[in-house]
Amino acid sequence: MVRRLFIALALPEAVRTELALRRDQLASRRDLVNWVRTEHFHLTLRFLGDTEDQVAQELDVLLEEVVRRHPAPSLRLGLPGLFGAPAAPRVLWMGLDGELAVLSALSRDLERGLRRLGLPPAARAFKAHVTLGRVKSCRPDLAAAHLAHPPLPVAFHGREIRLLESRLRPEGPDYHVLTRHILMGRETNSTT
Repeated sequence: MVRRLFIALALPEAVRTELALRRDQLASRRDLVNWVRTEHFHLTLRFLGDTEDQVAQELDVLLEEVVRRHPAPSLRLGLPGLFGAPAAPRVLWMGLDGELAVLSALSRDLERGLRRLGLPPAARAFKAHVTLGRVKSCRPDLAAAHLAHPPLPVAFHGREIRLLESRLRPEGPDYHVLTRHILMGRETNSTT
């Protein structure tokens, strides 16, 4: 069986709640955007796409190995951003700040493991962000309205890595957690 899979860092409920407030402010503008549901907010570490079940089992083992080598990064929500031109953005997102070097090391280690499993390299370089919505069409000032917001003052530790299946539905994707893995490397020295 083939499943559409991705690997993500789970976000605590308090972080998802703050992101939902920001999303709802933008959604009140009535632009045509597929907004991410609150329970689906996450930080994608690697999109895998269509993946055979046998590889999914190997991913479970790989993720257990990876989490043993890395601490939970201390992070906070950062500045808003977008993919695409400001006049026609494709994706609206919130960036992250904090121990991004720890997060990048985790991403690189994960990428090396995926290559050992025979998976192709990532299509894009890792960019730490949380997607708020995918733009279908919008008024010209949507990007400016989004980018004008200050960072959200929410700090957290990214403790849990998940292997998720994305099932596409007409009303938007539905995510199902296949496995959960807790980052167990030594704690970092940050006091955030």
